[in-house]
Amino acid sequence: MVTIEQYRRICAKWTGDPAEFSWLVEHGDIVGFSQRAIADEFEFAPSTVSRWAAGEALPHKRIQKLVIGGLEKKARRLENAAANATTLPGKIHSHEPSQR
Repeated sequence: MVTIEQYRRICAKWTGDPAEFSWLVEHGDIVGFSQRAIADEFEFAPSTVSRWAAGEALPHKRIQKLVIGGLEKKARRLENAAANATTLPGKIHSHEPSQR
């Protein structure tokens, strides 16, 4: 199983490989970005995105970069949210004036 961090790294290192593009689209649900959500976000028919995921078709390179960028951004947000959720807050200081 691929973690969110691993998925983000794959997006970040993507060099234009069509098979990798298809894999990233197919597994976008790892970061909560389903094929339907990708279709909605980038205004393509769900059937088109399904063909991308299956490796049957590819969008223009510029569109591929936009999609990968969107997937990476989603992965980064989830990574940050997970990191913030596991970070324990420091000592809480009261901003109440001291009473004399």
